[in-house]
Amino acid sequence: MHIVITGANGFIGRHLVERLLSLAGDTGSPFAYADITALDRSFSHLQARDKLRLVPGSFADQAILEDALQQPADLVFHLASVPSGMSEQDPDLGLAVNVHGTLDLLNALRNQQNCPAVVFASSIAVYGRPEATLVTDDTLPNPTLSYGAHKVMGEVLVNDYARRGWIKGCSLRLPGIVARPPEDNGAVSIFISDLIRCMYTGNSFVCPVSEQACSWLMSVQCCVDNLLHAALTEFDARRTWMLPALRVNLKELARVSARLGGYEESLAGLVVWKPDPWVEFNFGSYPPLQLPQAEAAGFRADVSVEQLVLGALTGLVN
Repeated sequence: MHIVITGANGFIGRHLVERLLSLAGDTGSPFAYADITALDRSFSHLQARDKLRLVPGSFADQAILEDALQQPADLVFHLASVPSGMSEQDPDLGLAVNVHGTLDLLNALRNQQNCPAVVFASSIAVYGRPEATLVTDDTLPNPTLSYGAHKVMGEVLVNDYARRGWIKGCSLRLPGIVARPPEDNGAVSIFISDLIRCMYTGNSFVCPVSEQACSWLMSVQCCVDNLLHAALTEFDARRTWMLPALRVNLKELARVSARLGGYEESLAGLVVWKPDPWVEFNFGSYPPLQLPQAEAAGFRADVSVEQLVLGALTGLVN
């Protein structure tokens, strides 16, 4: 099996690579004996090794894509994108990578003529700020940022290429994945990871939302579990899934993170709630989720806020 991962040096990508490499040594795993090709602009976190080939450069560059697909792919995790804040600042770059790059990737896979499986990392950004009081499996997208619009376009393309039999695959609407390390990736929502890290380590933090803010969150380990589950599942007519996630009050998230780090008694002096209306609107105003079809399909959330934080803490050192 040849697995290709775009955005492999990113936060989710490098955790996925390490999990796949660990499974490659398990003869009982469906990913045993897999060869992995990792694409990203650079590789500050990954090193080439047995079973792992690194291809530096943008997947939206035709020459880079051809290099990565010298050996036809059997499975592709398409994680790479220009994130929300950067897409707002540079809309041409966002379109070039998120839309045209995704289309070029799908066409290259179509031309292989082996119907590879594709797992496309979409985003809750497709909903904008949900107007409904409850989001379900059937809630329609209504993006309020270019990034969300780009992800809707990617979902439509994946669905159509799968419908035609050119690929197999699905799109997963990822919630906020935590806890990202302190590196600038252009995503506004990284403040949630900063909150977890600062409360766990006893450092002060100015939070750009109110104490009442609620977000949909998932630990990076749980996210990897869902990506691998999607890769091994044959989907019928429904190929776009909102992943089950915890709807977490950020004040509660701060409290649990501080408690696990041994700083709960200092919590009141550690965090200052200074809401930015734009950030609260886009990242702190999410309603409850009810996703029975996604759960029946085998997708899962972290079981509790405490387990979310414990799973998220692996991101602090990776």
